[in-house]
Amino acid sequence: MTSIRYLKLHLHTPARERRAVGFLSQFGDVTRVTFDAAYIEDEARPTLSLAYRGQTDLDTRTILGAVRDDRLTRSDAHFPTWFQNLLPEGHNRQRLARERGCAEDDELELLAAAGHDLFGAVELEPVPPAAGIPEPVRMWHAAMGLDVLEPSAVEPPVEDAASLPGVVTKFSAIKEGHRYVVKRHGEAGSYILKLPSARHPDLVDNELTGYRLASALGLCCAEATRVARRDAELPEALDFPHVLAVKRFDRGPNQLRIHMEEFAQVLQLPPGKKYGSGVMVDTPRMLSVLDRLSADPNGDVREMVVRFVAFILMGNTDAHLKNWALVYPDGVTPRLSPLYDPVCVAAWFDELPPAEYALNRKIDRELSGFGWGNLGTLLRRAQIARVSRLIAIAKEAVRRAQSQWPALLVDAPDNVRRSVSGRLAGGVRLTADL
Repeated sequence: MTSIRYLKLHLHTPARERRAVGFLSQFGDVTRVTFDAAYIEDEARPTLSLAYRGQTDLDTRTILGAVRDDRLTRSDAHFPTWFQNLLPEGHNRQRLARERGCAEDDELELLAAAGHDLFGAVELEPVPPAAGIPEPVRMWHAAMGLDVLEPSAVEPPVEDAASLPGVVTKFSAIKEGHRYVVKRHGEAGSYILKLPSARHPDLVDNELTGYRLASALGLCCAEATRVARRDAELPEALDFPHVLAVKRFDRGPNQLRIHMEEFAQVLQLPPGKKYGSGVMVDTPRMLSVLDRLSADPNGDVREMVVRFVAFILMGNTDAHLKNWALVYPDGVTPRLSPLYDPVCVAAWFDELPPAEYALNRKIDRELSGFGWGNLGTLLRRAQIARVSRLIAIAKEAVRRAQSQWPALLVDAPDNVRRSVSGRLAGGVRLTADL
């Protein structure tokens, strides 16, 4: 093999600059992200990921220009972890592969297919073979002893294709009047339409309840609305009354792209390991990132602690590392993203055989037994200085939930109401020991 496939990597900035910052390339099983010298040397560079940032700017430049670094290079046909996490899972990945006409494990073609509508401010696009192989890409392969002679053509993105991480069936859409349109003629989506399923026909109302409960505690949430099926122009004929429309927080006015990344990307975990190493390991790591690097460390740490407690109370056992994220409003400095995907997974446990949702049940057992002493240990592991104050804030959040949530649960699905009401009444240790 002597040909190479590659995509040009762009990063949009708050000033609406579409800045070329490098290339993704694949030669056989070898994949690589190669950053442009101008991006590497720019001390004011927009942030792609904290995973590519060092303690000093010299450290960052060393990472971005490294010859051998797993964050930049792989030899197993998979792209580096950060880019793997741009791709969807399950049915969404199958649909994207069908739209592209490629295999589900061909990550370069999948990224190329959805390159104009990825999450965050990233955009990927093919370059005509006539342009030749970019010199930084050629030089790296030559240094590795790889005889790359010519570029291989990669087709342009598929119109209206999008990559939305997750396993729940979802579509990228824009809003035209009161209608949500998936066939958007190449325009990047500003809404996510999430669909219920035969297995969980109550998913829309379940998740919408989660948003309402979280908002009642003053948490910063993505905007979510239940939409009648007739008001959503979907590419598939599906039989259900409603979909959930979630306004994307990585999109701003007039198609502005706001950069974001999931904590799975920050912590360099591939999608298959999104549940990480457990609450007492992953949560301190996330809190530490916010405490050290956020533009508002006190506010973001407080927000995350209350979210964590709220998820225990609402039975959200799916708050894995792809469901926590950072946003970059100024293109450089992170903030905790708005809350998203607040689903009461525990509501379905009694309806399904014990073997189903086995991992979520295990997580629920751990979180149900999570007490105030555990929260203190978790905060100290993150080296947070204001432990007693944060525990007091968390306890007040529990009291507010006990006071305000029952009225909000009146209109919730029966299984959600039963599950959450039991937790508020002492079904989890946080309320039993309050």
